[in-house]
Amino acid sequence: MRICFFMLFCLLGLAFPGRIQAQTLQFSRVLLVSSVQTVPANKVWKVESVMPINQTSIYHQIVVNSTTIIVGTTNYSGSWFNAFPMWLPSGTTLAAGSTVFQISVIEFTVVP
Repeated sequence: MRICFFMLFCLLGLAFPGRIQAQTLQFSRVLLVSSVQTVPANKVWKVESVMPINQTSIYHQIVVNSTTIIVGTTNYSGSWFNAFPMWLPSGTTLAAGSTVFQISVIEFTVVP
């Protein structure tokens, strides 16, 4: 059975050459984003966390491509939900929302 799956995978790779392509990511720098910034060409951003303005805010928001996204919630018992990590491709805009001071981002260069 394993051999059949392996053969099928190999045949699909031959049938669709160039469609399966790996990319290498090379560390570039660490950023703290607050105002609107755009992911540069040939880069990807890994959004790691947010720094809330205060802990009394229930919803922690960031703005991706002009759309406000709730990335974390805090309830009164102190529990925390978050949606990280989040990967953003080149050309994507990112900014802190009304309840976030800064966003912690790691930038990588896409090496073909």
